Amino acid sequence: MKKNILIGIIFLQININCLTAQQNFAVSKQISMSFLQWRDSTYIPDSKTVQKHNPIKPIWIPFLETLASNVTLNLFNNYIVGAPHARISFESVKNNFRHRWDWDADNLITNMWGHPFQGAIYYNLARSSGYGYWTSLGVTAFGSWQWELFMEVEPPAINDFVMTSLGGALYGEAFYRLSSLIISESTKGTKRFWKELAAGIYNPGRLINRLIYGRVNRHIDVSLYEKEPNIGELGFGLNNVAEGTGFREGKKNPMVTLNYRYGQPFLKRTYKPLDYFNLYVAINLKNQPVLGQFRIHGIVNGKQKTISGKHQLLWGLFQYIDYLHNNVYEIAGVSIGPGIAYRSLAFKRHHLAGLINLAFMPMAAANSDYAPNYKVEALDSARTYNMGLGSSAKIRLYWVFPLGQLTINYSYWWVHTLQGAPGDEKIGILEPVLQVYFTRRWFIGLQYLLYHRRGIYQDYDNINYRNNEQRIFFGFRF
Repeated sequence: MKKNILIGIIFLQININCLTAQQNFAVSKQISMSFLQWRDSTYIPDSKTVQKHNPIKPIWIPFLETLASNVTLNLFNNYIVGAPHARISFESVKNNFRHRWDWDADNLITNMWGHPFQGAIYYNLARSSGYGYWTSLGVTAFGSWQWELFMEVEPPAINDFVMTSLGGALYGEAFYRLSSLIISESTKGTKRFWKELAAGIYNPGRLINRLIYGRVNRHIDVSLYEKEPNIGELGFGLNNVAEGTGFREGKKNPMVTLNYRYGQPFLKRTYKPLDYFNLYVAINLKNQPVLGQFRIHGIVNGKQKTISGKHQLLWGLFQYIDYLHNNVYEIAGVSIGPGIAYRSLAFKRHHLAGLINLAFMPMAAANSDYAPNYKVEALDSARTYNMGLGSSAKIRLYWVFPLGQLTINYSYWWVHTLQGAPGDEKIGILEPVLQVYFTRRWFIGLQYLLYHRRGIYQDYDNINYRNNEQRIFFGFRF
């Protein structure tokens, strides 16, 4: 049942952007190749007009709404679902304040994907009340803190607090930006209904406030929400998760992917939170966990400079969240750190760019053969992955040529175990992807993934493991 619900949510998120996206495609002024059709939706609303129609609400409102959403969810879990962890009392609250912060024993998708999604609701209760990224992050942290101490009988979990707060802000701002592409208050009737519903499916926090503030049926001719250029790619193909580094043995699984780019790097002089981000989702249809990947990489603050008219630099603070899961590896975490990107404008028919990002990981997870030997003390339960903190690095290289593009991504994670098998996990993934276009919208692609992990342990033998994946797919750009 949970599997079917997850498939439905993800496919709705993918199809929403396909069905409701604006169709006014335009070629970027800085890229001349005809097939690079970014949706030219750039729009910065007038601040006075926004204040007139969407005035900033008192700060106590999103805090109160966050508290109310937590109480509602607890009542649902307790009286409808019958979840034991929701049977709170004054005694359970006192115990939570007395008990040290512990670790959660849930599976990877709950801890590292579900909690950020819950945090995104808190975030958008504040964001849709007129507040920016940092204030909304504060409301998100409050919602997570209140939930951990008051709304469960289980001891407060440090991993839940971090992922709900930091991950929730990243999910929340991305969902806010994407829902702004769909909402149109100049429409009426059935079209308006479906737009509001579509935006609210993955942004329920914003939908709640649009209902409360009377905006879902408000009709005005002016747009109030910022938009940046954006483009999406849907991929349909077959993936083979091999055994080791061979090509023949392995489990083949049909896969659907969404690669959505919001905002263009190098387009502005200064960047604020998530003026530019990349969302990547991979859905497995057989033989592997349904949600294979859910990754967001975006800028928090940055500046761009053009040198001699042919070279562009973009530097600043970047944040990203990773969730990768199949039968071989479990990797997840939230990261924040400095990065620098470069783009060359020296070639008319070729586009070269690259990005290097180093980051601190306040919370991370990685599977380990020895993790099940370590129980979460307060819950008497074990996980298949270690949890801790660490660091990460990303390198992205792009070569766009007249008939397609070649992308090379390398991600590295170092996870120092704080709960699980004592030691360190050092993980790297190399992902070259080749796409060749045979029409302006359709393309065929080849992807290769090389995974390597070195587990260095205090009490066990070290582990060196490698495996690879191969994927062939057809794609559609929208």
